[in-house]
Amino acid sequence: MRREGSDEPPARSEPTSAAGGPGGEVLGVTPEDRQHLRELQKERRSRVVKALVALVLAVLLIIFIIANSQPETVDFVFFEREVGLIWIMFGCAVLGGLVGFLIGRPGKQVRLHRRPKEPPEPKSR
Repeated sequence: MRREGSDEPPARSEPTSAAGGPGGEVLGVTPEDRQHLRELQKERRSRVVKALVALVLAVLLIIFIIANSQPETVDFVFFEREVGLIWIMFGCAVLGGLVGFLIGRPGKQVRLHRRPKEPPEPKSR
């Protein structure tokens, strides 16, 4: 601090960073807080990348739909009908996903592990 009427320069304090504390540390910020901040930044970057990938896939899907909008004759075993190619591919994808889910889903399987034995209850007198 500088006193009024004094000609000497103010005393130097420890260097501070933009964060505000001496030696570049923010008062009250722990290493755990810094680690949490890094994890949050990593999650944000991950979300941005996922959003960009989703946007690219959506654009490709729209282009694919426009390019395959012409109708084709399809034999549905009992009848024939003209259907757009995109609906044929969409139907096949849905049926394939459904079959894959039904075949691959985890069911009630026999346990290979035995449950740990519970300790015997104490005898009452």
